[in-house]
Amino acid sequence: MIFIHGYNVSYVSGIYRQAQLIHDFNQPVVGIHYSWPSAGKTSAYLYDRDSVQFARDGLQRTIELAARSNARTVAVVAHSMGTLLTMEAVRQLALSNRKTTLKRISPLVLASPDIDGDVFRSQISVINPKPSPFVVLASRKDKALKISRDLRGGTSRIGQGGDIEALQALGVTVLDLSEITDGQDGASHATFANSPTLIGLIQSGAISPATLPENKEAFARRVGDGVADMLFLGN
Repeated sequence: MIFIHGYNVSYVSGIYRQAQLIHDFNQPVVGIHYSWPSAGKTSAYLYDRDSVQFARDGLQRTIELAARSNARTVAVVAHSMGTLLTMEAVRQLALSNRKTTLKRISPLVLASPDIDGDVFRSQISVINPKPSPFVVLASRKDKALKISRDLRGGTSRIGQGGDIEALQALGVTVLDLSEITDGQDGASHATFANSPTLIGLIQSGAISPATLPENKEAFARRVGDGVADMLFLGN
């Protein structure tokens, strides 16, 4: 599992987050932490955006190295601004005709993605084959993404879950975390990592790479209508 941290995250904090994810979700993975040079402070948003551009080639090489290993698959999990970096690196793999590497990525998970909708559609349009499953974790209550949206004059981010059907039309499985109330931080931006509800579903195997790309009705048969309605899983 390659983990790519988000904006305003130090090296130590990124390592801690990855270790927490591997421990809490209890997944049989070898962790690789890709630490891109975030300034690690809230006032350096634009610096971090530039750092994302700087770090694209390094992440592409890291994914390629992992794909040449004996691992069964390469899970790529990115958070916040790290999702923009990840999409840029995966786009570069596609433009470089690295189809074998792209086929090794499973799943690709974008948690709270801080990406403009038009940019995302442009990125995903050239990625062939698409990693499967390709998952977006979104929340309408994400305050950090609201600030990012406001900084751009009201242009929404795909992690806000404003148009789930449009994402699904692109072949993306969407997990809507808006109604999960446990494990939220002050900004509701790290629910994917902190929610005991979500952690329990993953630990139990109710949510896994093998079961994500399915319709809501099939998901409800395994976890119950209440949970399915809360998460609105589908593609």
